[in-house]
Amino acid sequence: MNEKISGFLLVNKPAGISTFDIIRIIKKTTGIKKLGHSGTLDPFAEGLVIILLGQMTRLFNLFSTFPKTYRAFAEFGKSTDTLDITGSFKEEAAVPEFELIIDNLKYFTGIIKQRPPVYSAVHVNGIRAYELARKGIAVDLKEKEVTVNSIKINSFKDNILDFTVNCSSGTYIRTLASDLARKCDSAAFLKKLIRTQIGDFHLEEAKLPDEITGKDVVTPEEGLKKCGIPVITADKILTEKILNGKKLSEKGSENQFPAGIFSFFSEKGTFLALIDNSIAEMRYLFVSSDKSACNECN
Repeated sequence: MNEKISGFLLVNKPAGISTFDIIRIIKKTTGIKKLGHSGTLDPFAEGLVIILLGQMTRLFNLFSTFPKTYRAFAEFGKSTDTLDITGSFKEEAAVPEFELIIDNLKYFTGIIKQRPPVYSAVHVNGIRAYELARKGIAVDLKEKEVTVNSIKINSFKDNILDFTVNCSSGTYIRTLASDLARKCDSAAFLKKLIRTQIGDFHLEEAKLPDEITGKDVVTPEEGLKKCGIPVITADKILTEKILNGKKLSEKGSENQFPAGIFSFFSEKGTFLALIDNSIAEMRYLFVSSDKSACNECN
């Protein structure tokens, strides 16, 4: 596989490995050195991870705005220090009636406040919270606002609540399950968590890390379209202007380009730039460092 390739890989992360393990596996099997991700999954969790290749690694902030969908399995009546199956049990409580769980769901949709788990990757004075927690150091993590678009209950059997959540990036499903249980005067921890969707990317499209080949790369054009970002073809004159970082419109002037964020590709399909056209004067979010498109201008 070409070391300089750009695009996206859709990976089905197994439970028990980290997102960074996936990157190491793909680097080894493909030879691509410039890799990133669109957001991590806890080691116990499984499901969709999007690996960003080449210049697409610069889209991390864009992917952080996409909603995510999870299928979760929470066991009620017990809790762990990590809020998931990897932790040590710390308390038991009565299992609530199903009707009480349903009744309390209304408190956990819309914009809600969450306190990140002490066993999380949140930085505290430059140190990961989980590192401090493992040393027995008390961590006071601040609440933050997240958005839960919907919660669908699939079943409640043998004290295990099977539910699907669509939420904003940064939402902790472990915390959601624990907070819901406490609202019901109970306790809960996640036995299993599967990320099934990021934006319009679906788990069904993904492959296990060791099954990935060069044929699985989603091109920048395909990926950006799937992100809902318009793709505009630039002629040779406009291509040269873009690659030289020149202004594309003057403040207050009319332009023929889409509002919001869109992308430019050359006539031969080479990625050129990501543009923000949401303000009075268009600005570059970033311009391609691959100058091979300059040859198309001659």
